[in-house]
Amino acid sequence: MRRLSFALALVLAACGSTQTPAPVAVVPTPAPDADAGAATPAPVPVAVPTPGPARDVHLPPVRATTLGNGLAVQLVEYHTLPVLHLRLVVRAGSSTDPANLPGLASLTGDMLREGTTTRSSAQIAETIEFVGGSLDVSTSADVTVLSVAVLRDHAETALTLLADVLARPTFPQVEINKLRRRETDRLQQSRNDPSWLTRRAFYEGLYGTTHPYGRFDTSPAVLARVTRADFMAFHRARYVAGNMVLTVVGDVQPAAFDALLSRTLGTLRRGTSPVVPIADVPARTARQIVLVDRPESAQSAIRIGNVSLRRGDPDWVPFTVANQVLGGGVSSRLFMDLRELRSLSYGVYARMGENVGASQWFAGGQVRNAVTGDALHALFRHMECLTTEAAPDPELAMTRSYLTDSFPLSIETPGNVADLVSSMRIFGLPADYYDTLRARVTAVDAAASLATARRYIQPDRALVVVVGTASAPVQVGPPCAAAGALPADATFAQQLQACQAQGPGAAPRATQPLEEVLRTFGPVRVVGLDGRTQRELTATSPSTPPIHARCEELATPALQAVAHAGQH
Repeated sequence: MRRLSFALALVLAACGSTQTPAPVAVVPTPAPDADAGAATPAPVPVAVPTPGPARDVHLPPVRATTLGNGLAVQLVEYHTLPVLHLRLVVRAGSSTDPANLPGLASLTGDMLREGTTTRSSAQIAETIEFVGGSLDVSTSADVTVLSVAVLRDHAETALTLLADVLARPTFPQVEINKLRRRETDRLQQSRNDPSWLTRRAFYEGLYGTTHPYGRFDTSPAVLARVTRADFMAFHRARYVAGNMVLTVVGDVQPAAFDALLSRTLGTLRRGTSPVVPIADVPARTARQIVLVDRPESAQSAIRIGNVSLRRGDPDWVPFTVANQVLGGGVSSRLFMDLRELRSLSYGVYARMGENVGASQWFAGGQVRNAVTGDALHALFRHMECLTTEAAPDPELAMTRSYLTDSFPLSIETPGNVADLVSSMRIFGLPADYYDTLRARVTAVDAAASLATARRYIQPDRALVVVVGTASAPVQVGPPCAAAGALPADATFAQQLQACQAQGPGAAPRATQPLEEVLRTFGPVRVVGLDGRTQRELTATSPSTPPIHARCEELATPALQAVAHAGQH
């Protein structure tokens, strides 16, 4: 019920600027012909309201305080339901891992629930489950977050437990041994996961293994040598009150809750931790291909990207608009072209990372082995068009509308609000950041979108990661004989239609091994499933795209028109 009423309030707020519809002219119904039988009633005209501009949706007020031990607290009253959502953020992300122990931050987070001086692992789980709550721990590049959801009446139980796991973990050796076995098994399975292999090669290739953001996951060697003393030292250094921020969203009375916080989290050890500097990444000067040779892969996993911008950068909003145009959803250019029109992939997207330091941007998806070359040509062409020509006004208007209309859904629950309020503190965003977000999205014009696309998307200097079978046959040349026979100025739609009209008995396309096809896009470093380099291949002459398209033909409205025409 709370969720429904809050959503309704948002809808009313968003619709508050709707203009009064113009009067509808009454059209007289013509008299029926005497010989025509019963006349069909004329349809009654219906006025369609003209929507006004999107109005900003405001987060509830945030009450910021600091406990005596230095713990920062952000409190948001949310009285619709008797629940509490807590986000305890510790500046102890993977970027704070010791250089010789990558993964220690995440492993330490996992161990927090495995025993304290007052509770065993089983007792910790029983305590939160008995009151119908949850306690989850997650680690990102910048922070570790403990998330708690519980009924208001059990707030003291939840906060007492949270203080216990934060202040008094014992890191029992028996639980460390279990963790070591679980993580070793997970890593072994991950070596068969194309998504994991893609992310490892991408982050290590983009940042380098010595950069804080380039330490991707842990390793069997680290798991073998990490000790209880390592866990205790990391916890002692990072888990101090001055290194934490607590966000509380829910049905609370501030005065009473302040006293409860002082009795529980107010007992955490004082102190601060040194800020880990996030160095700039040297600019890439040329395109580089990394092929992770995964024998017997039925598909190729593709990721093309580069280091982009910080989450707190002023360019974030206009670049979000540009990214949405390219590949932010199912109505974007990449999805409409590579999935809906060419059937190269079940899904292909563009994504922006969120980091305190320089994040990453990438586009990609998984495609059939045979069409890996076609997909790469298409991806690069879309990147080139986004960075050289401004999006047409109808496409930009549709994109802005989607972003502004979907934002209220991101704050419809107290858990959503807790996440957003926490993110403002993590990334150093201003207090009114989300209150003014819709207005700032609406203000993004074609010039701003194009400028940020040019700044943060670099096709000629991108890192390209492909996970697939190096020897797999990949199709090259025109997509079909009919397309090859078309004149050079044939439109994108004509080329697609020519291939669709060609029967199943058409001559097969020529093929080349995947690693040879990749060489036409740049120099290739082939690595094994263990991440070790197997061989280096120089670049060869660029190949001709199987289908050529002008940039105006690759805008979403044009792609939608082609898709609509193909259905008739």
